[in-house]
Amino acid sequence: MSDPELRRILVGTDGSPRAEEAARQAVRLASALGASLEFVFVVDTTRPHREDVEAEGEAALARVVRLAADAGVQAPSRLIAGDPAEALVEEAAEHEVDLLAVGPDAGILGGAIRVGQVAAHVLREAPCSVLIAREASRAFPERILCGVDGSEGSVRTAALAARLAAATGAELRLLHVVPIFRGDNAEWTLDPDEPSPPELEPSVRAAEAEGVTPIREMAMGRPESAIVTVAVRERVDLVVVGHRGVAGVTRVLLGSVSEHVSMHAPCSVIVARPPRAG
Repeated sequence: MSDPELRRILVGTDGSPRAEEAARQAVRLASALGASLEFVFVVDTTRPHREDVEAEGEAALARVVRLAADAGVQAPSRLIAGDPAEALVEEAAEHEVDLLAVGPDAGILGGAIRVGQVAAHVLREAPCSVLIAREASRAFPERILCGVDGSEGSVRTAALAARLAAATGAELRLLHVVPIFRGDNAEWTLDPDEPSPPELEPSVRAAEAEGVTPIREMAMGRPESAIVTVAVRERVDLVVVGHRGVAGVTRVLLGSVSEHVSMHAPCSVIVARPPRAG
């Protein structure tokens, strides 16, 4: 299986500040990576509208297209109709998108609800990698954190994180968490002369192959909690985690590391999926 690549980026906007932050971050990544970029506004047909929603959509698209143009990125835009969550996933599949970028469309109840229905559906169902964008500095991304576990999939995710770091000049931290589900978490940074544990070393080599020397982090505890803790401690503005399909009883009992991080991280999150077969 090949590494995730970000050649085609699709941004869903609803004209809100959170969606426009997702557009800004997608523009930054498209510019750095040389990726194609497209914007879409979905007219929600599942509810009535008092205002002229099509005019609102055209205005929202015009703003993000202008944002891209100011950064030297030419991006087409389209107005479509349907259920926003389902339409975004369908657009990503139909146009063979590599990264679907959305805002969290939430943040209500004092931040207790961190991901809204549209973003949650996109996280679960998108056939590609997903960016959940949260507010960041104009220099985004400056500090990237990638969780790895020694699996082939996490090595590919680390390679993607390293390509992002190389393209943007960001700092990269690779974090391996030894899973312990009782007691407190513990985190520490490996010294430059310390050897990497076998679960971390393949990802370090993958990063170095992209021209990036990562900071190596270790932790003990629940992986999803440790990733969020390190992201807060190091003021990370982008977390990159791999996606693993988890279904049935296992999902109910354990949940998903990528879902937890997407919902609870204080920063933007990319959930990386492998490229489509064929």
